[in-house]
Amino acid sequence: MARWRGAILLCTLLLTACTAETVQPKDQIQEAKNDENIVVTKDGKITFEIKNEIGVPQEKVEAIKDEIVTAYDHIKDSIHTSYTPSEHINVWFMEDGLSWGGASKIELVGVNEDIYPLVHEMTHSLLGYGNNFQSDHGYVTQEGFASYMEDQYGKNKLYFEKYIKHYLDSDKLIPISKLIDPNQDDVYFRPELSNQKENQVLMEMSYTHAASFVTYLIDTYGLEKFEQIYNEKELAKKIEEVYGGNSSELEKDWLAFIQNQQGFTHEDKFKSENFYDMNTILLQIDPKYFEKE
Repeated sequence: MARWRGAILLCTLLLTACTAETVQPKDQIQEAKNDENIVVTKDGKITFEIKNEIGVPQEKVEAIKDEIVTAYDHIKDSIHTSYTPSEHINVWFMEDGLSWGGASKIELVGVNEDIYPLVHEMTHSLLGYGNNFQSDHGYVTQEGFASYMEDQYGKNKLYFEKYIKHYLDSDKLIPISKLIDPNQDDVYFRPELSNQKENQVLMEMSYTHAASFVTYLIDTYGLEKFEQIYNEKELAKKIEEVYGGNSSELEKDWLAFIQNQQGFTHEDKFKSENFYDMNTILLQIDPKYFEKE
């Protein structure tokens, strides 16, 4: 019996010695885990911390970390604003809801499906949105430019012009004057219709209108001019001051450009996962939202 106890004691001592050499302390494990979820921009100014609460594989996390660094560089080199971004921004992966970007927090939906709007939300967080991320400066330039950046540098092509061409041909175009009117913009960008699907379509339409209009302004007149109207509170007045024409005149030129663009083909519509569903809902929305003033 004593011999067995001695053997057991010897094995225990050996096991303990081996374990002490190979197992990391808890604080080291936590530090390594934190390193896996943290990315610092090349200029060292901002740290993004990924909150992977939905179990996205680490390989995917590493790819998104690279995308964050690249997106930061693109956004930093686009337009300049007076806003100073937070030095630490948490990026939460979410199962459902809507993606959004605030001062120090980004929520991304669609990571597992590879349809997350990372560049869009980072644009908000890095360039500012209203006064302290409120809607008091409207939505058109902020959402329009974020969508423009997503289309330029994000993962998914958004086809703004094709959608606007479809709305134009369907007589379902939202007047730009309504989208930039501080007394009406909430109705479009944050709709509260009784039908949830109509809500979603009207909001998506508003974002698409803003994105296409902003893209036209940038492609036609350049980023430097657009920079002067970004996140401006009195947008209608600022547009006329910077571009030498009011929003109605610019809208007319924009729509003339759209009229000459290629719309969705029948093949495009069949390939789309939701084109026909969207169009059915579009026809149900009250025509008053598309009436010219």
